Amino acid sequence: MPNYHYASTRKGNREFWTRQVQAYHLSGLSQKEFCQKNGLIYTSFGYWKRRLERSAKAEGIEFVEIDVAAVAENSAAITLCV
Repeated sequence: MPNYHYASTRKGNREFWTRQVQAYHLSGLSQKEFCQKNGLIYTSFGYWKRRLERSAKAEGIEFVEIDVAAVAENSAAITLCV
């Protein structure tokens, strides 16, 4: 069942979808699987993902994938700044 509990304000909507896209990137799931698991409408998720990633790119922010297993093997430290 889709999750229609979105915020009633633009700022709230943006924050909601930002959290969803971040969770998706960490999930390791396909977009379709992530949406099904979290009750999200696939097309809405795709729209917001593209919109947020375009916005982040324009601001010089980029999503990058980190191989946690490789980091653990090398015992290197990672600092994330948000």
